[in-house]
Amino acid sequence: MSSESTSFREEGAAAAGANRFFARIIARLVSPPEHGRRVSAFIVLMMAGVIGWLYVVTDGVVSLQVFYLVPVILAVSWLGVGWGVGLAFLSALLRFAGDVANSPEDFEFFAYSHLVRMLSNRLSSFLVYLVVVVVIHELLQLSRQLEARVQARTTALRQAVEARERLQNSLLEAGQRERRAIGRDLHDGLGQHLAATAMAASILAKRLATRGDNLAEDARGVENLVKAGIDQSRRIARGLLLETVRPEDLFSELEELAAAATHHHGTPCVLSAEGSPERLDVHVSSHLFYIAREALRNALKHGGASRIQIQFSVGRALAALSVTDNGRGIPDDKAAGGGASPRESGMGLHIMAQRTELIGGKLHVGESPSGGTRVDCRVPLAAAA
Repeated sequence: MSSESTSFREEGAAAAGANRFFARIIARLVSPPEHGRRVSAFIVLMMAGVIGWLYVVTDGVVSLQVFYLVPVILAVSWLGVGWGVGLAFLSALLRFAGDVANSPEDFEFFAYSHLVRMLSNRLSSFLVYLVVVVVIHELLQLSRQLEARVQARTTALRQAVEARERLQNSLLEAGQRERRAIGRDLHDGLGQHLAATAMAASILAKRLATRGDNLAEDARGVENLVKAGIDQSRRIARGLLLETVRPEDLFSELEELAAAATHHHGTPCVLSAEGSPERLDVHVSSHLFYIAREALRNALKHGGASRIQIQFSVGRALAALSVTDNGRGIPDDKAAGGGASPRESGMGLHIMAQRTELIGGKLHVGESPSGGTRVDCRVPLAAAA
């Protein structure tokens, strides 16, 4: 059984090799020649002439009829079907001339039987060549049509990918415009309104204090709550208005991001950064910051993490970002956990994946060694000049 399997595999390998060989020949024939039509015509005519001369030199001992197929096929491929028909006729004519040249001395050329026999043989050769011309012409036409379809589909696919990338950029730009608009409304509208409210509460507390009213402490409590709301609205507005992150500011922005998570959420967030972020451009540094912020947000909101670590490095050929937490891990499709819906949890992963794709990187989200979630983003960098 094993010997039969081995034999079968060897036969299959041989057939595959033969198919690749003929495929290369057909591809070579289909592709236009590097030389011009005059050189192509000279080559095929010389080949036919050399084959006819060899037939005469060998006194017709070796039949070279099959070799005429080579210039015939090349003529069809390089010069067209008309030249193929012409080479087929020329090949038959050279073959007839070789038969005449190699005839015995006592051969009666004009004898009806001899002449008919030679003409019928060369006519059959000419018909065979014509069949080859038609078959090769059809094969070449089909191959060229297939190549044209492949090129058209490749062009359409490339245009679709470019359109998709443009759409992704447009959606991100539209989203950032909306974020900036909301941030300005928070900062200029709600922030000023809360500031006026805090001032009014402060004035009220002072008036109540001068009267010795016990409600003065309550008024100061309201003032403090309003001031806390002002701080929170400013933080939200700053995050919404942060459109781009310059490479030289990336480390400081990540430090502030980690410090804000530690201070406001009570979750220790440690940042370790190394390398030269100046090698990045604004596009890459901005997306890396937003990826880190989204991963941190997911860890705090959906993962229930008690410790988060952000690692960022910029090497000669790679920028690497990792956000690791010890939370509940990635929620499945049925239960996101912690009150978060699968749709909310999956949207953050989708946003990070889109941002990674836009900067030509690779994103991997999996389980961390501590049992939580680890987000890895790797972006290849262009070699330094």
